[in-house]
Amino acid sequence: MNYAIVLAAGVGQRMRNGGLPKQFLKLMGKPIIIYTLEKFEQCQDIDKVIIVCHGGYVDYMQNLLTLYQIQKVVKIIVGGGDRQSSLERGLDEVVELGGQEKDIVVIHDGVRPLVSTTTIQENIRVAGQYG
Repeated sequence: MNYAIVLAAGVGQRMRNGGLPKQFLKLMGKPIIIYTLEKFEQCQDIDKVIIVCHGGYVDYMQNLLTLYQIQKVVKIIVGGGDRQSSLERGLDEVVELGGQEKDIVVIHDGVRPLVSTTTIQENIRVAGQYG
C-alpha cells in the first residue's frame, strides 16, 4: 500500500494576505491545494491520501474534496503546532488505517502543486528499492 500525506495545516503568516491560508487561495479559479491533490489522484501508484489540515478548515477542505471529486483522500486530520508534529499526526494516522512496515509513505506540501506524477512514482520506486 502506498500512502501520501499532504501537509496543509499552515496559515501562511508570511504572505500577510489577511484571508485564507495560502493552500486555499485560488489560482486560475481553483484552490492551490486542489491542483496538488489532483496530482496524487492521477498517480496510479498512490492508494490512499491523508490530508493534515488546520483545525478551522477541515469542513472547508471536505467541501473542496466533494466539489472537485477527489476520491483517494481517506482522512482529513487536524495538524499540530508545527510541521514536525503535523507530520507525526499524519504518520500516526497511517498506522490507524492499518499501515504496515512494508508500506511506503510519501510526504508533500499542499502548496506545491507543480510536482509531477513521474516524480511521485520515482520516489515510490526508490523507496521500495532502497527503503
